[in-house]
Amino acid sequence: MTKFNLDFRIKVVTEYLSGKGSTALARAYGISTYSIILDWVHRFERRGIKGLKDRSMSQEYSSQFKVDVLNWKTQNRASLPVTALHFDLSSPSTIWQWERRFKKSGIAGLERKRGNSKHMTKYK
Repeated sequence: MTKFNLDFRIKVVTEYLSGKGSTALARAYGISTYSIILDWVHRFERRGIKGLKDRSMSQEYSSQFKVDVLNWKTQNRASLPVTALHFDLSSPSTIWQWERRFKKSGIAGLERKRGNSKHMTKYK
């Protein structure tokens, strides 16, 4: 369950676009930081209502996609939030983790590593 539903996000973005400040809106609605509102506004301007809908946090990405994202970020000298917005990723910190893993282990660090290892033996 998300903290802010779609109708609430639309309401806040509409108020922002009508001239209210992000800091005042964050304070009025109990949103922890104004940057959340600015993120919603940027997503709305880029993708409309679809940009405000919940995105799956369990989305899986290929290693090639991750490399493409990192290359685009480097070539465009973009920040993490701008890159996340460009690729419609749920969180800029996801890109930061990919960068860290890539610097440490190369492309092998970007391979999916969820679940139990295939090499684990079962106890009898």
